[in-house]
Amino acid sequence: MRINIVLYIVYGLFMMIETFDFLEMLHSKPPGYSPTYSLVHVIFYQMEMFICFLCAFTLIILVSTRQSLKMFFFMSLVLLIFRIGTVYYLYFYETEERFVPFIYKRANDFSMLFRRTLVPGQLIVGLWSLVYSIKARRKAKK
Repeated sequence: MRINIVLYIVYGLFMMIETFDFLEMLHSKPPGYSPTYSLVHVIFYQMEMFICFLCAFTLIILVSTRQSLKMFFFMSLVLLIFRIGTVYYLYFYETEERFVPFIYKRANDFSMLFRRTLVPGQLIVGLWSLVYSIKARRKAKK
């Protein structure tokens, strides 16, 4: 759980930095530069940041209040399904109107490295937490 909390917070902070980078590029454009995105596209990053912080704080509350294994299982399941849905929508879902998801835009050199490690890491650790909670519930029933 704590690993998942750290992954969500680190990625949320990274998205905050990217949001600032994109806003700075929109605010003070170099001469002859025309960005291919607008403020609306930056909101995708802000939503991803908000989602990561929401997941992290949910897990922090779950861990700090020492909930039951049943609650731990259900919250792990809900957060994993929610995160899979948001990752699908922000990174893989494409329509005619939005043929390239704007979440792929780069603000700095670390953009792709962070996305390729932290996003799958969140899903893998979330799945690991779910499996751990299932095993812990089975052990508690015995």
